[in-house]
Amino acid sequence: MSAPRTVWVTGAASGMGTSHARRFAAIGDRVGCWDVNAEALEDVVAGIRADGGEAEAAVADITEWDAVQAGAAGLREALGPAQVVIANAGVVPSGDHIENLDPAAWRQVIDVNLTGGFLTAKAAIPQLREAGGGSMVMISSICGLVASSGYGAYNASKHGVIGLARTLAHELAPLGVRVNAVCPGWVRTPMFDVSADDAAEPEDLDAFTSMNLIERMVEPGEVTDAVVWLTSPQSSMVTGIALPVEGGLLEKRAWPETEQDQASRSPARTGTESRFGGGASGHTQRGS
Repeated sequence: MSAPRTVWVTGAASGMGTSHARRFAAIGDRVGCWDVNAEALEDVVAGIRADGGEAEAAVADITEWDAVQAGAAGLREALGPAQVVIANAGVVPSGDHIENLDPAAWRQVIDVNLTGGFLTAKAAIPQLREAGGGSMVMISSICGLVASSGYGAYNASKHGVIGLARTLAHELAPLGVRVNAVCPGWVRTPMFDVSADDAAEPEDLDAFTSMNLIERMVEPGEVTDAVVWLTSPQSSMVTGIALPVEGGLLEKRAWPETEQDQASRSPARTGTESRFGGGASGHTQRGS
């Protein structure tokens, strides 16, 4: 087993963030858990400690630079300098088209999903330099690779996350820091409930899985598998990529079904992609 590392996970209070935090603790790392939801975050930290892991909470709004700086300093003192940073925090808005999108809703999504990732990285870089290198994974989405009508702020923010990750890959390579993005598809998390709040019937939820070549939801732990690999020695020559974890959704979207494919499905599971767009990743941001 490799030596324990100091790992930051933002948005750790629920969903994929909780999965990431628990996994890193389980493999022996020291985990700094970030979220704005203090009560839920403390539950995650307490659970990690109960299982024998080492974790500290950083209650902070990642859209506020002063709060991020304070959280970074506190974790530095408690756990040592960051060596792995998982910028996972994010929110998803309503699916309003741009013409109808409230500018305040636009700003909230960009602030959390994109500016939050920027501030997290900015605070981490001095500690990564102090540690002598490391890795960073920024959680984007399939909506950072493709787009559809609706969810314009989310799509824009997740495209921006990939651009930010690639920029950081260039800037931090001389420090021995690798930076990559992960792009989940439909993930079974609380954020998915927000994305699918108009899907009242079981067959409507089936429509999400029918977008994939592998016709089921992505589990949070499967995204965590990719995240952990990207921070491991086994990926030592991987940097600057955007890795989809989406059960073949993008491939199926790029290669439309034939009439024979459609005939093999029940009526309730066809004709849904235009309704739901290209999908949205199921990671939670500010502790929701």
